[in-house]
Amino acid sequence: MHLPNGGELTSGKGLEETRIYRFTTSFLAIPSACSKLLRYFGDPASKHDTSGASSTEYSGGTPLKPENFPQQTICNSNVPLRVTVLRTTGRAPEAPDQKVGLHIENIPVVKYVAVAGRNVTISCPGVNEHSLIDTLIWKTTQTVAEYVNGLPLVNNPRITLLPDNFSLHISPTSSADTAEYTCLFNDRHSPEAIADLLVQDVPDPPGRPLVVSFTSRSVDLSWAHSQDARNAPVTNFIIEIRVGENGDWNQVPPIYTKSSVASHQVTGLLPFTVYSFRIIAVNELGHSAPSKESYYFVTLREAPTGKPVTTIAHNTSATSVYISWKPPPPDSILGEFLGYRITYRTRDRHPDDVKEIYIRDSTVESHEIHNLETYTQYLVSIQVFNPEGLGPPTTVLVMTDEGVPTKPRNLSVLEITSTTLRISWLEPEKRNGVIHGYRVYYVYQNQTLLHLPILKNDAAQNSVFYYTLTNLKPYTDYRIIVTAFTLKYDGEPSEVSLRTDVGGPSPPKVVNLTCHSLDTLFFSWRIPRVYHSSIDFYIVNYRNLDYEESHEIRISANASIVETSMIIPNLTTNSAYEVKVRGATVSIVNPKKVVLGTYSEPIKITLRANCEQFQPPPLRHNPYVDQELVILAGIVVGCFGLLLIILAVVLWRKCFHTSYEAGDPRASERNDHKPPQPIQSNGWKTSCDSNGIVQTSIPSDEYINGQQQQQQQQQQQQQQQNHHHPHNHHHHQHHQQQQQQPMIDRYHR
Repeated sequence: MHLPNGGELTSGKGLEETRIYRFTTSFLAIPSACSKLLRYFGDPASKHDTSGASSTEYSGGTPLKPENFPQQTICNSNVPLRVTVLRTTGRAPEAPDQKVGLHIENIPVVKYVAVAGRNVTISCPGVNEHSLIDTLIWKTTQTVAEYVNGLPLVNNPRITLLPDNFSLHISPTSSADTAEYTCLFNDRHSPEAIADLLVQDVPDPPGRPLVVSFTSRSVDLSWAHSQDARNAPVTNFIIEIRVGENGDWNQVPPIYTKSSVASHQVTGLLPFTVYSFRIIAVNELGHSAPSKESYYFVTLREAPTGKPVTTIAHNTSATSVYISWKPPPPDSILGEFLGYRITYRTRDRHPDDVKEIYIRDSTVESHEIHNLETYTQYLVSIQVFNPEGLGPPTTVLVMTDEGVPTKPRNLSVLEITSTTLRISWLEPEKRNGVIHGYRVYYVYQNQTLLHLPILKNDAAQNSVFYYTLTNLKPYTDYRIIVTAFTLKYDGEPSEVSLRTDVGGPSPPKVVNLTCHSLDTLFFSWRIPRVYHSSIDFYIVNYRNLDYEESHEIRISANASIVETSMIIPNLTTNSAYEVKVRGATVSIVNPKKVVLGTYSEPIKITLRANCEQFQPPPLRHNPYVDQELVILAGIVVGCFGLLLIILAVVLWRKCFHTSYEAGDPRASERNDHKPPQPIQSNGWKTSCDSNGIVQTSIPSDEYINGQQQQQQQQQQQQQQQNHHHPHNHHHHQHHQQQQQQPMIDRYHR
């Protein structure tokens, strides 16, 4: 029969037609249970209750009326009591013999405490090895073991009735064995003592934890207590954490609460992360089994904390750079991974003055930035972003490649001569790289020449650079080009066009130097083979060999006149003189400057009386003449044949009588004819060699074949001409006299 608050009555045989109920005294220590028990067994006789009590016994059976029942005394007592309720059954309330008795007496209690899983032996109070036992019974709420007719009767395999002293041995124990055990023997109605066995065990698992609230890094949990504490109070709880749906419960250290309160706030979580939890109850015996895990949930987002890792950063051209990276760890994104933000700026600009690029694809791991400035340092930053914002940046310094420098500034010509130029310039406005030097080109006559690179020193910007070009050609048009260069590129050109100054003419060709009178010399020469622009002057220099002092005569010239002659006056008879001539040209750069040429080879002559009548004698053998004759003969025979031989004879006839040797002492001994007045040209036929040098054919054959043979040939030719043209004889003699003027031969100076 069950009573309020878990009270329980057990029945057994007693007096005839009566039943005895025993109530476990542990519940009487609970005031609420005690009060309900007394009300249950109150005095219902006046109410004609069929189950009412008519008499009550207390402490030795002294009758007490129900209204005088010492409720407070019993309920406040700390002494274990045994309550016996006597009650008739099957009788009507009005029956005179109906009785219900409540008998309370003091019974000692022996405490037994055991740990579940271990063994315990409970002794039967009042029985030892010498006792004579006929019958014995171990009871709780039900019979546990019996000894009848000399035989033990036990239904539980874990329980054994020891034969020597009839102790109750339980092996192993469990929390279900917790109870008050009574040992009755030999028809005794009450035990000597009550064995109170308490078997302690770990508590049952708590209830499934529930997520009450959460943020990005915390969660509030609540759960139900264990249904059974297993006779040991729960002291605290262990909260186990699992990250992800398939994570390991041991991955994150568990949390130990400090009390038995069935709620807790878990902190230190990661944003945007899947979590689940389970609870373990703890008592002095140990840990319970884990509860059911909570339902999965995801913490709130936060801005990313991870940085991309830059793997490559380099330029791809003068205006572009390439970068690649690796994404940060996934657990640092803290939200949905939306992509990357790239910002870039030049190093010298304000951090807020940036340009940005959004890449809305989390799988992209490289990018090329275009339209940058040439040879400029850029700070490039990369960030990940999610719906909550941007993560911290990773910044790398990268420089665009060298480009083409702009043209040098202020290219100027400082000084011009016939063979040199001095120029200057400034550094380019935009270097677009490290300028290692400059290249100077000069172009003339469709030819381009390069001077060696001019290495740049460490001069400051805007410093002036100078360079002098040498070995140029006089009076030549040039284009001067200057470019800066880096390690990779030549820059844009600056150029200037100009003409070099004139150079001095080459030496004039002396063609005649002879006596003109007792105190004058006749001197003639040909225009220099090489001159520039024009021949503006001739300077004739003559010197008496007896003196160091020389004299100069300046003569205006014209480049169109091939041959020039003059009379050198005021000389001394019977004196040796040295005569030379050179040309001069006015500078085109500085009109006040005259550029002098090279003197001709000095010619020496002795001024004597009657030197104008001197005829040059036959020339002695000269190896140089022989050599030229051999060459001339080979060319004539091999190339031109008989026609050129005839032309050579004609030229020899014309030139024979005008050939004299300058400086020969015998030249003054011949005075058959006076020298003619100065002339501008001798009328010789001229030709040019392959170098453009003006040359004159010299009838040198007469010196090889002998003067006598040549005179005979001339006489024969003259007789033939006179025979056919007698009226031309006088004219021919006059012409011959003009052609026989003394002259200087180039082979016999």
